Amino acid sequence: MKKIFVKYGKQEHLQQIVDGSLRFSPSQNYVKMEELLHNKGQGDLLEGKMLLQIEGGQLYDPETNELRGILPKCRILINIQDVNNMPVFCLSSYSISVDNMLSLEHEHLDSIKSDFPDATHALIIQSPDTFIEDVKSIIGHKIVSDHIRYYDYSINTMQMYMYLTTGYEKIVHNSSMTYDNRYRHLLCKDISFSNQKEYRFIITDELIEKPAFYDFHFNSPYKILPIDELYRNIILE
Repeated sequence: MKKIFVKYGKQEHLQQIVDGSLRFSPSQNYVKMEELLHNKGQGDLLEGKMLLQIEGGQLYDPETNELRGILPKCRILINIQDVNNMPVFCLSSYSISVDNMLSLEHEHLDSIKSDFPDATHALIIQSPDTFIEDVKSIIGHKIVSDHIRYYDYSINTMQMYMYLTTGYEKIVHNSSMTYDNRYRHLLCKDISFSNQKEYRFIITDELIEKPAFYDFHFNSPYKILPIDELYRNIILE
């Protein structure tokens, strides 16, 4: 089935993308959105972090094997080195019908408008493969991209930990997380965000502290429409 990308936002910001200027934000911005603005949806306190559900445990000295403490049942939130400042660009990915029709459920669009209250318009990118190639051609940077994987953060999901260590969900032994692959933490989110159907680009060779614009060539067919027009079926080229 064919795919398209949709970016929600203000019309002038979406036009900037078409004009060849792409705004990446450090992933910590999404943490701050929920932390300071209480906007869970566009914001996410767990962005780029690993959450462990501990049923209990014992801590031993690695040299003497002496018992040092007891862990009660708890949740442990782990920050990953240099992930908070990795540049990120996000949009949504949808399937379209064989007759090139985009049809979104009203409940889905309602949730999008709730998560992104400032969004007035939608940029429909009709050739995702072309757009991916365009973004990855940004001069001087290494960029990875993929669909977000959604996991249940209320449990320790082995498939998620396998993806973080190996890039695949198949369970294997003796796998470990590496610094070079730390970006995978930005490709995992809690299932509560699954309605966003997110596709994400991550710049892996640069760290930023505030949003930055990157020049690129936009070559995909597109439409910019008021967001409310998506409540009806949209015929694409």
